[in-house]
Amino acid sequence: MSVSSHAFQDALAELVGGHLRATSESDSIAGVQPQVVVEPANEQEVAAVLTFANREGLKVSVRGGGTHLNMGTPPTACDIVLSTSRLNQIIEHEPHDMTVTVQSGLRISDLQTHLHTARQWLALDPVLEPAATIGGLISTNVSGPRRLRFGGVRDQLIGMRVVLPDGTIAKGGGKVVKNVAGYDLPKLYVGALGTLGVIVSASFRLYPLRASSQTVLLSASNPEPLCELGVRVIGSILEPTALDVLSPSETSGTYTLAARFESEPEAVSDQIATLLTLAGPLASDAQTLQGEQEAQFWQQSTEHERLAQDATDSLVIKVSLLPSDIAIWLTHLQQVTQEQHLTATWRAHAGHGLLMARLTGEQSALATAVTQLRQAAQAQQGNLVIIQAAPALARAVDVWGSIPTLDIMRRLKMRFDPNAIMNPGRFVGGI
Repeated sequence: MSVSSHAFQDALAELVGGHLRATSESDSIAGVQPQVVVEPANEQEVAAVLTFANREGLKVSVRGGGTHLNMGTPPTACDIVLSTSRLNQIIEHEPHDMTVTVQSGLRISDLQTHLHTARQWLALDPVLEPAATIGGLISTNVSGPRRLRFGGVRDQLIGMRVVLPDGTIAKGGGKVVKNVAGYDLPKLYVGALGTLGVIVSASFRLYPLRASSQTVLLSASNPEPLCELGVRVIGSILEPTALDVLSPSETSGTYTLAARFESEPEAVSDQIATLLTLAGPLASDAQTLQGEQEAQFWQQSTEHERLAQDATDSLVIKVSLLPSDIAIWLTHLQQVTQEQHLTATWRAHAGHGLLMARLTGEQSALATAVTQLRQAAQAQQGNLVIIQAAPALARAVDVWGSIPTLDIMRRLKMRFDPNAIMNPGRFVGGI
């Protein structure tokens, strides 16, 4: 940094119309304390901040709602937190085209409330706190149970405007669903943890709200028959919007397969009847949920994925497997947790092979378990990453593991951010 602390703060304040403040402990990024927080009101102010930071060698971290700050490894440095709190507007909603364009600091809950009035929704349902923003959703690439039917963030995203680390404003995609012009720039920013620039706005495809929704619960004393049923369901004519196998709760020793169907009432009833026939003996104790009871079930099924930022004895992992290999990997999970004296709560998306698990225990045991479970996943051509861990724990364990495409990712980082000012050290390989 070639300017004094007071001088650079005065310069930044002028760039954002005075919307700059000193930091408190709550502004730390994974345990790293920045010097200032800036709150630009538009993409021009974002560009001015990054141009200044790039010239002066200042390190920048972007924050939306601050709900996933314990994802990734702690940054190697942070001088400026760039808050998107003032970039919070719905730019354009075209109900007939089923698209919406919003600023990155808009809360997802506020967007869904607005879309609900048009009987539409952004078809993403990850585990999120109320303050979570659109930009954070894209940067962390989190997804929920309905990914089975609607896909993830990459599938909903059709366009984006970003400010590159040198202050250049760039765009990719567009505001219509059928858009194939140019490079697919937006996809690079999905899951990049703010290491390639600042997302200032994004456009998404939308879906209509379904007329009816019901969830069928099937139970078993071990997960294998439920996982096998899940594979059969995917190969059948059934179209569930969510299909999850859940670990036992504190009050129940049984595993659960939850299949959600959303469509017209008659179609939902027909699909449930077909599922129960396909389930055979597993259908003997089937339960059907709807309304508030159904909503509460799905909310509770994801609670284990919420992790306090100061939780030093727990972490959350994401495992990517083929659906047919989930049951095999779960046997390794049971063995490793018993050997390391850990507790595990998990949810497996039986339809597309993603599994989220919360492991709790001593730090050394957690580190050993992550290594062993990653090896088991890789043996099945899968992968394991830690998606939430407190800073001290994230430094003690291998968050990312080996990444085959790391060389390509490093070259992209060098091309977009040669001075490494954006969230340095946060992503794979210290990017």
